[in-house]
Amino acid sequence: MGFVGEVLSNENGIQWYYIIGMIIFIILFIVLIIKVVRIPKSDLLHFKESILENDNTADSN
Repeated sequence: MGFVGEVLSNENGIQWYYIIGMIIFIILFIVLIIKVVRIPKSDLLHFKESILENDNTADSN
């Protein structure tokens, strides 16, 4: 890491920041997966069909 690695290696307890950061990332990732899996199928079908619908604003250009 160069300069940053040398400076931070002298600090005691700095590894806790890495551990806390990883825990926060894993928790947010799990929450995101749960929210995506729980989306109702009707909403997903609506999103899929809305992409294929014609957009009137594109025709006016």
